[in-house]
Amino acid sequence: MKEEVIRENVIAHIMAGKEMLSREENIQRYIDIIQRKIFIKNPFDRAIAVIFELVIEREVDPREIDLISFSKLYLKKVKKEGIDLFIAGKIMLMAWKILRMQSEEIIRNMEMKEEEDNGYDYEIPDWYGDDDVFYYTQKVLSNEIPLERKVRRVPKRKVTLIELINAFEEAKESIQRREKRRRIRSKEWDNVKMTDTSHKEDIEKDMKVVMEKLSKLNGRAIPLRQLYGNKDEMLSIFLPLLFLAKEGRIFIWQEDFPYGEIYIKLNHGS
Repeated sequence: MKEEVIRENVIAHIMAGKEMLSREENIQRYIDIIQRKIFIKNPFDRAIAVIFELVIEREVDPREIDLISFSKLYLKKVKKEGIDLFIAGKIMLMAWKILRMQSEEIIRNMEMKEEEDNGYDYEIPDWYGDDDVFYYTQKVLSNEIPLERKVRRVPKRKVTLIELINAFEEAKESIQRREKRRRIRSKEWDNVKMTDTSHKEDIEKDMKVVMEKLSKLNGRAIPLRQLYGNKDEMLSIFLPLLFLAKEGRIFIWQEDFPYGEIYIKLNHGS
């Protein structure tokens, strides 16, 4: 019975602040998760769903969530349930950054208004940094929750469940955008490699044609112009000749530089 009351309180909190949700269209999904009507399998959304479960299980006031203690509980829960720790850790890390930036914005606004700044000390996890996700996740996997104390001058305030949800949603979208860009770059690189392979195959084919022509000359030199009939053929044969010369399979020389005849000869010693 008590758990049901907590669920209703969490839903009431969400409904009261629905206009502040960054993804208001997800409100029904949030409610369904709270009421245990659905189970999320997607690792990104599952990492967000754990927030609701933890608030209910631990009877956390959705209006006042202490990030330090909540982070520890969160990481222990995702590890226990076998949720993708890399994704969960990445989202948690980025959510911390987002919430910290919001806190810094509050400070700037307070300073601009010349209001009194009490300057409380606030603990920020030592893993907060520039994408130290690999280190952070490894610590979690080895049962070492890297939440060493580090004092930062930021306002001492607890966050609401809505703020935490918004930060997680923003972190999730940021990670997915990065992953999408990575996939696009990977696909583009694969296309480049495929094009290079195709181009290499074409050159090798042209090199073979040139070698067959030269092999029929019994070691005699031949003017370059006799290897092609028009400009298009000249362009298709020029690159293969350069490759063959570089590999030492043919000799190329010119008499009466710079306008004399260019000769090609098979290198029988290659």
